[in-house]
Amino acid sequence: MKRFKNMMLEFLFPPRCAICGALLDITKPERRLCPKCKADIPFLKPERCQVCGRHIEADFVCHRCKMTDFAFTKGAAAFSYETMREPIANLKFHGYRHDAKQLGSLFYEYFEKNYKEWVAWTDILTIVPLHENKQKYRGFNQVDLLCRELVEQMSICYLPHLIQRQKDTLPQSSLQPEQRRENIRNVFTLDKQVDITDKHILLVDDIFTTGSTLHECSKALLRGGAAEVRVYCLAVVEHEIAQNSTNSYKNTRQS
Repeated sequence: MKRFKNMMLEFLFPPRCAICGALLDITKPERRLCPKCKADIPFLKPERCQVCGRHIEADFVCHRCKMTDFAFTKGAAAFSYETMREPIANLKFHGYRHDAKQLGSLFYEYFEKNYKEWVAWTDILTIVPLHENKQKYRGFNQVDLLCRELVEQMSICYLPHLIQRQKDTLPQSSLQPEQRRENIRNVFTLDKQVDITDKHILLVDDIFTTGSTLHECSKALLRGGAAEVRVYCLAVVEHEIAQNSTNSYKNTRQS
């Protein structure tokens, strides 16, 4: 019965490449990537900003991050958003929940290959939360689904509800950089039952755009006593959203 059910699901929802969306051969064991993407997975190259993870040709920090005083100290991303735009949209907005396992395995693969030392550094892994209204509507937090492979493979302390969103804010994607900062300013609190004093926190999200949400979540963690926060995202937006996207957070970091 279970085998018949799986056959029906594969007929209705044939496996597709997690990156380009090409149909996969259901007779082959590889159900994650097409041959083309598997031969050259478009991970971000080693030349990347140490704060946001975007690709840069030289230096250690990109111009955007040099002009921005983020509350987190380091950051990384596995892909360019331009590469992963469609897979992320399918997962978040079109109900392709079954794609999360394939994307999660790539998320883990890049982290394990390039940031293995962060595993020993990390005391707690947590995620950017959705407001309960949005999570109820969507049915899941896509970042939680992405993290499951990380948690399983690294045997790390995972507290998905450590950060809580107190206000059902406007979607960040609909706003300009300055509006993004105001939209989520001081909307995050922590689970008061968890003591994070002097803990090293790895904060995970799906997309690094301007860094506003990650910055605000990091501020909440630092106010709660965390020693340091680093961030890891599935994708980072490589281009500037607008000219004012590099405005400084220096006046808001400790607010």
